[in-house]
Amino acid sequence: MARQPVSRSRKPIRRIIGEFKPLSPWPHIEEFLESGGNIQIGRISPLDYVAVASDEHMMLAALTRNARESFMELVHRLDTAVDQAVNHDTLTDEINSS
Repeated sequence: MARQPVSRSRKPIRRIIGEFKPLSPWPHIEEFLESGGNIQIGRISPLDYVAVASDEHMMLAALTRNARESFMELVHRLDTAVDQAVNHDTLTDEINSS
């Protein structure tokens, strides 16, 4: 299933004030969580394995795990999708795309 980036106007995402120094290999996810965002990874019926990033206003990224994709690869893609949503106003939705 191909990624479906969507650009929409929305309420701004809360950002951390000051310099942020990530401690993980997923800096965009880490900053997003520190600023109040939510990440869910697991089963959302009928899909077996998904990763979703959302804030209090909307879903920023929704990814489905590919058949040969490792957990680490999925989380790396989620980090990239969070970066695209937060810094480039491009949402990724692989769950609801047709």
